[in-house]
Amino acid sequence: MIGLLLGTLYFFAAYWWLLIISSLAVGVVTALVALMAPKVVGGEPKSMGALKTSMALTAISIVLAGIGVFIGTAYLIGYIFGIPMAGSATVIGAAFITLIIILAQWLLSPLVIKLVYKAHPPRTDEERRYQEALKEVAERSGIKTPKLMIAETYIPNAFSYGSPISGSYVAVTRGLLNMMPFDEIRSVLGHEVGHLKHRDVGWLLALSVIPLAIYYLGQMLIFNGILGWGYGEGEGRGRGGNGGLGAGALLALVGIVLVAAGVMFRFLVGNFNRLREYYADANSAMVTSPRGIQRALARLHVAIKGERYLSRQANSSAISALKPLFIIAPFVEINGGFLYEPDEDAWPWGWRRQRPDLSRYRNIDIDEVVERVKQEKTDPVEEVFSTHPPIPKRLRFIDNIKYYVNPVEP
Repeated sequence: MIGLLLGTLYFFAAYWWLLIISSLAVGVVTALVALMAPKVVGGEPKSMGALKTSMALTAISIVLAGIGVFIGTAYLIGYIFGIPMAGSATVIGAAFITLIIILAQWLLSPLVIKLVYKAHPPRTDEERRYQEALKEVAERSGIKTPKLMIAETYIPNAFSYGSPISGSYVAVTRGLLNMMPFDEIRSVLGHEVGHLKHRDVGWLLALSVIPLAIYYLGQMLIFNGILGWGYGEGEGRGRGGNGGLGAGALLALVGIVLVAAGVMFRFLVGNFNRLREYYADANSAMVTSPRGIQRALARLHVAIKGERYLSRQANSSAISALKPLFIIAPFVEINGGFLYEPDEDAWPWGWRRQRPDLSRYRNIDIDEVVERVKQEKTDPVEEVFSTHPPIPKRLRFIDNIKYYVNPVEP
């Protein structure tokens, strides 16, 4: 009985050390990335060719480096335990479990989004007009028309999602409909259709397997290394005459390196996602108009910057998990969460918060705002932590390609 109690206590102590060690590794890598951001974050793509080249090189780098990490880890685990197949089995198992988790989230996401956002199909004549606009931009993009959903949240935004089971969806929020004229909403729909046309969900799901599998594999090795280190038992090829002690320390060290590598890979995937946002902007400029998507982005930009309510929502840690879905993400991604705050009517004490009057942003001189936002400087540290490029850079990118995608528009 005492042995069982001590074993349980040691198990939880090992888990506690796992959290501390993983947090330190993540913190160190994050700090290094922040320090390097001013040197590694470049300007917006100068052309469609440059954008496509950057996307290809980033994706190839992630895949090749990921394969190298997996092979090296499998070799080291096999060496530590003296069983070559142990390493391969561990790495393949970690990647397979990660893939299953990601696929499950993908398949369930339409149901979750519908419930959380109270998303529904168009109900009014005005909402059905947006469905017709979505059909038009989808036909121009050469894809099957997705289903339009209205998300009942007052954060102005839009996103595309779906799965092989449910089909494809484009959602626009009530906040976006309240603040933006029809032509700009049409351009936003063109952006979201671009994500569907370019199969961005599939690309990001596939690439996300690599950082997640590496990270969780690292945590598993740290945890098992701490247990093996503490017990001082085992058949590993440890140094100093104690197999368990040496094997446990080596496992933990490999795990720490993997956790750090997983975080670094996550930043690389974030960079790839930022490039895909430029690509979706280009699709909108092509099937609607360059000026239309610029106006939409600039209007969203000033609304988020000008409304304290929206700024608090945008910077909440509860909104970053779905950030890759959204057309604009003016916040820093640090940890997971969900972009949702329950409707005020759902609170049991009936407390209500004053909602911002977003309709006032319809009347601003949007062309002047576009030119002003283009001139804004961007923070490379904030950008490297975000899944979306800064709005000023996106506006300048559209300027760079507008004669390529739509030569007739002034």
